[in-house]
Amino acid sequence: MAEEAGNWCRIIAERSLTPAEAEAFEAWMDADAEHRDAFERACFIWRALDGRAAPPELVAMRMDALSALSGQDDEPAPSWWRKPWLRRSGMGALAASVVAAVTFAFFQPAPASQAVEYATALGERRVVMLDDGSRLSMDAASEVSVAYTGDKRQLELKSGRAKFDVAKDPLKPFTVAAGDKLIVATGTSFSVEILNGEVNVTLLEGHVAVLNRATRKPAVVPRNGSLSAADQLLKPGQELSMPANGAATLQTVDPARATSWEAGQLSFADEPLEQAVERMNRYSRTKFVVGDAAAARVEISGVFNSDNVDGFVSDVTDVFPVRTVRRGDEVVFVTTR
Repeated sequence: MAEEAGNWCRIIAERSLTPAEAEAFEAWMDADAEHRDAFERACFIWRALDGRAAPPELVAMRMDALSALSGQDDEPAPSWWRKPWLRRSGMGALAASVVAAVTFAFFQPAPASQAVEYATALGERRVVMLDDGSRLSMDAASEVSVAYTGDKRQLELKSGRAKFDVAKDPLKPFTVAAGDKLIVATGTSFSVEILNGEVNVTLLEGHVAVLNRATRKPAVVPRNGSLSAADQLLKPGQELSMPANGAATLQTVDPARATSWEAGQLSFADEPLEQAVERMNRYSRTKFVVGDAAAARVEISGVFNSDNVDGFVSDVTDVFPVRTVRRGDEVVFVTTR
């Protein structure tokens, strides 16, 4: 039993489960109440060994030794080994995703650490290496809060946009809160943006799960023209847009274009002018607004240097059916009359 538990721990730590493995794991967990305790113990030992290279046999030996020392061979696991099992109903094939990082949060939480706040000014971009080796890349006019504890990595995007290259550690969930959504990952690369109350999640590599922040239930994601709560996983090269009000949309994106802002370029492909203007406002001391609904719907395409705001204005007004007027301190885009 101990070796089986150690083997499951190793597999889950190293990669995502396949659907067949997820079903087998769930069946193994349900087969015997002691399997659950054994798996919790194996994960504790795995962490104590800093266990990516620890074979299941070594994990099993350590489990047996600790049980013998504590006189727990025929008794439940000691209290410092235990935490209530946090399972979601209908895990099934979803265990193959990083939702496992939430489901397998076994350990007693460490005391909450003081959150560290990172912020960028207008026109400023910033790259931060986090304590676990993860990389945080921030767009201009953005704010991110980072709080690490012994068993959790919790971040919050408060405004703007950020890209997260996550150091792999499935036993320490990496979560990013944004608006009313929660994005869960282990070792992966993704970006999150808050734009006019909309939360956009772009997956570049690996797996993420998008959950409702309050309920921890899957966010609703469209699939084949319909909405399915079960279809919560993005694939690399996809962007999920979730407005505060209205239906979510899922689209394929070019990863290079989606991350061009890291190199100081803003790339738009048939994007509503209203969204493009909001992104440009992160780089401009002059406030841009869209003055009418028709102008807001104009779809623009092009690549613009983020440090050339005047070039953005002139290119947009030269090519697309909009013009600008000055209203106080604001420059307003309106449709051409």
